[in-house]
Amino acid sequence: MIPPRVWLLAAAGPAFVLCSAMAQAQTAPAASPADAPAAPPAASNPPPAATVGPVSITGVAVLDSMSLVAGGVHPGSKILTKAAVSASYDGSNDGHEGLSALASMQFAGGGHISANNIGDIQVIDNIEASNALRIYEVWIAHQYGGGKFGWKAGLTDLNADFDTQQVASLFINSSDGTGAELGHSGLNGPSIFPTTALAISGFARIGLSTIVRAGLFDGTSGTPYHPGVFAIRVSGLDGALFIAQVEKTLPGGVRLVGGAWTYTSLFGAQHSADAAGNPIPFRPQRGAFGLVEGTITHMGDDGERGLSAWARLGTGDPVIQRISGYIGAGLVFTGPIAKRAGDQIGLSINRALVEQPIPLPIPAPDQQLAETAFELTYKYNAKDWLAIQPDAQMVIHPNGDPAIPTAFVIGIRFSLTLTKSLFGKLGVKGP
Repeated sequence: MIPPRVWLLAAAGPAFVLCSAMAQAQTAPAASPADAPAAPPAASNPPPAATVGPVSITGVAVLDSMSLVAGGVHPGSKILTKAAVSASYDGSNDGHEGLSALASMQFAGGGHISANNIGDIQVIDNIEASNALRIYEVWIAHQYGGGKFGWKAGLTDLNADFDTQQVASLFINSSDGTGAELGHSGLNGPSIFPTTALAISGFARIGLSTIVRAGLFDGTSGTPYHPGVFAIRVSGLDGALFIAQVEKTLPGGVRLVGGAWTYTSLFGAQHSADAAGNPIPFRPQRGAFGLVEGTITHMGDDGERGLSAWARLGTGDPVIQRISGYIGAGLVFTGPIAKRAGDQIGLSINRALVEQPIPLPIPAPDQQLAETAFELTYKYNAKDWLAIQPDAQMVIHPNGDPAIPTAFVIGIRFSLTLTKSLFGKLGVKGP
């Protein structure tokens, strides 16, 4: 039996819809890349201690100040914000082992540094989105056999379970969340930030080191032509997105991930005909990706300090997609200062192969257009609940256009996270 507290979270969904509608009546949508990849989770920043209970309320506020100091399309500065609140249920603290649920909503607002100033396609700030209040996730999940297999159903973020780059979560560039080729697929992106879709997914553990995952998502997230409006579309015309991946953890903690995805709907080509003038038929979008990440060295008495690295490769469809391929890599040093073991500094590179919807002839292979972004960032954990993160990025050939000067961006992020556990037992404290 599903406990009343889970039904309470499920009932919060309609309330979120009402609040979203009220906010949208006062907030005009702003033009912005609607398929920006999902924002990655905070790294090495545990929530404050709270009484252990089955229900937790979490509030997150992020404020970014970004300035284009040279190059790009139009020099300028922007303030970007994101605020989110979520209620989660953990059945292991309530006599319902393996059962969990979550309901969350968020508001994205502020300027659009990529859309209005830089002109890049990967989006240098992972909270840039059309201004709106949205329901983000409402789902129920259950694991069995002590976590050997399980399922999740509802409004879910694909990137929470698939194509998750754990080491790269430090960075602000959007491609370090969901890979660029997957994040820019479909009519409105897959089910990731800022717009999610209905889905059902599952996983199974094979032995101690291998996990197989598969998910079926609504093929269209939200309303493509009204990105600031919250909507759950259920239509046979939307089709579906199917994604599957295999994860394997090697001795030493190195994580290998390989996956593939496909849409069931048919999409039109960027060009109506090929170089020979032959019509290009509609066809599904599909792609694949691979990821390797892990810790290279450990330092300190407790081993929490050290150097980690990752590399990711992804491929899409060059006939249909603007981003047909992607490669990213980087290094993250945790605890660069001995007395500040929770701080992180990192350097990353994200290169996206860009297909331009330009008149024929289509460029030859040796004329492949690409956008390359470098990022250097430092995350200073001032408090358990507050992080300050200076950031610098350089974008070469924004939008894959050699005519746009190399963009230089500097900025700073302030992140605040507060968590309160409810219905806990007296005298039992959290971490």
